[in-house]
Amino acid sequence: MPRISRIIAPGLPHHIAQRGNNLSPVFLSDEDRETYLDMLSFNASRHALQIWAYCLMENHLHILAVPERPDSLARGIGITNQVYTQYINRRLHHTGHLWQNRFFSCIVGGNQQLWETARYIECNPLRADLAHNAEDYAWSSARAHTSGSKDPVLSPVSWLPPRKRKAYHTFLRLVDEAADDAIRRATRTGRPFASDDFIDTLERQMQQPLRPGKPGRPPKKMLEAAPP
Repeated sequence: MPRISRIIAPGLPHHIAQRGNNLSPVFLSDEDRETYLDMLSFNASRHALQIWAYCLMENHLHILAVPERPDSLARGIGITNQVYTQYINRRLHHTGHLWQNRFFSCIVGGNQQLWETARYIECNPLRADLAHNAEDYAWSSARAHTSGSKDPVLSPVSWLPPRKRKAYHTFLRLVDEAADDAIRRATRTGRPFASDDFIDTLERQMQQPLRPGKPGRPPKKMLEAAPP
């Protein structure tokens, strides 16, 4: 399924994923991870981007964020990645690309999908056998969400109220491969991870189709206009 032009909906959560170039490591030490999170926190605050969840792996990252303006995502994440590349290249005396193309993103619509996306992000270390429990991994937001501890990267206004922490802690231990696959597919293609009703509403608001088109032969006029 082809990737579409990036869709941004201010006020709604978005899942962001970014890989290292050729899947090469982008975080080589804890100092690198701390530096990236400091940069992310600074640029998110500067460009009106709320960070709701995150996870830094060795060669990729995941972020759940809410842009308050149409350019919040591009500037908050894009500038962070650009400045971090400069930091790594200076430190290692390298030149060239650190990241693989532009970051992937998709709108996340609905409370169920929000919880599933946060779980998908924070359980990355479990799938990579880096931790037994999500909250044991130091470079994600899972510990803050399950214990209520302060995380300076996260938005002061949390999507997870304190009374829901215990339920979310239990939710993190559930495995839903179908939901995980749907999140990967939506993020890869740029289409919303949301219910049909939610997507219907988005399509009306944005006045553009957000679902994949039906396969089939193109209309005759398109065939006539196509290059040989």
